[in-house]
Amino acid sequence: MARTGRSGGGRFKRALQTVHLWLGLLLAIPIIIIGLSGSGLLLQREILAFSVPSATAGGEHAPLVEIIAAAQKAAPENATARSVVPPPYAGYPTTVNFDTNGRPPRHQVHVDPVSLDVLRLSTAVVNRGPILDVLIWSHAFLMLPAWIGFPIVGWMAVVMTFMAVSGIVLWWPRKGMWKHAFWVRKGARGLRFHVEFHHVVGFWGSVILFVMGVSGIYLVFPETFRESVEVMMPTGNSNPGTREYAGGPAPLHADGAVAAALAAVPGTRAINIQLPPTPDMPFVVHLETTELRPKLPPILVAMNAGTGEINFVDDPRNYSIGDKFLNLQHALHFGIGLGWLWKILVFVSGILPLALAITGLMIYVKRRAAKRPLSEAEGAVTQPAE
Repeated sequence: MARTGRSGGGRFKRALQTVHLWLGLLLAIPIIIIGLSGSGLLLQREILAFSVPSATAGGEHAPLVEIIAAAQKAAPENATARSVVPPPYAGYPTTVNFDTNGRPPRHQVHVDPVSLDVLRLSTAVVNRGPILDVLIWSHAFLMLPAWIGFPIVGWMAVVMTFMAVSGIVLWWPRKGMWKHAFWVRKGARGLRFHVEFHHVVGFWGSVILFVMGVSGIYLVFPETFRESVEVMMPTGNSNPGTREYAGGPAPLHADGAVAAALAAVPGTRAINIQLPPTPDMPFVVHLETTELRPKLPPILVAMNAGTGEINFVDDPRNYSIGDKFLNLQHALHFGIGLGWLWKILVFVSGILPLALAITGLMIYVKRRAAKRPLSEAEGAVTQPAE
């Protein structure tokens, strides 16, 4: 009976290996395109984020109302300040976004928060350019019409998730082989090198590939994904609590709104202040936690600009476990709100399919080549001599 069990397990593993191999061979190119374009988009985003001018003045930051006033002087005529983005790190400017004649933000003014020097006036609408267009269209649609390409990309995410799981099953070492399972052995050459390299890269990259695959499925098929999550986890049961929040000074200005929001939700920092377009509209302050945990989506505090009363606090930390899991997918896939290490892993995940495809192809080719001389030799033995 034990022998039958092992034979059944061996047949399953061989069948899984065949499926894993042919999915990898047939779908490698679209998955590689999606991966490399995703890494390119992340790199482009980070370059853009670091392209803001440096704020070099040392000392205490000026009040936001003074920063807004300095930015207003440099803004185009008829432009109205709509939001303020405080510096995320030391050396960054404060960014004030403006709209013109009621249109969405079209201009940004970068101000040194200490000296109040205007560092740059720029448009908030970035021209994509041909390279960025190709990256976006490749990653989201595989350069196909959107209605065709988008679901195909979703199914590629399904395949990548399966490949990550099946790869771990195929990697699982036999008894006594665990010490060789986590790195390429010294002196490995030829077929052995490619097999071990494929297994090692696949093992260390399987978690990130699985995460990117699952989050990609969510982004393409959100309703189906949510329905599946609701079967396993509670959703829609956020628990805002019954806490009473103290308001800010009346009438509110930007600094008072931030102070009131930070007092209402301690252990946070302001990342964006939405300024009311009219006196009867609220201030909206977006906060992120300073705790070691996901920082997206942001915490939202809305307050009456005239009375200072806090009308609404939306804290994702109080969401149900299912909603937390769903919200996490966006942050995981785009590498935001989870620190620099995760950004690097997301970037690497886009390169992994190429590395795995190359080694997988080499394994297939070398195994085929290893069988061919044997077949030719067998033919020579059976060939009658003349």
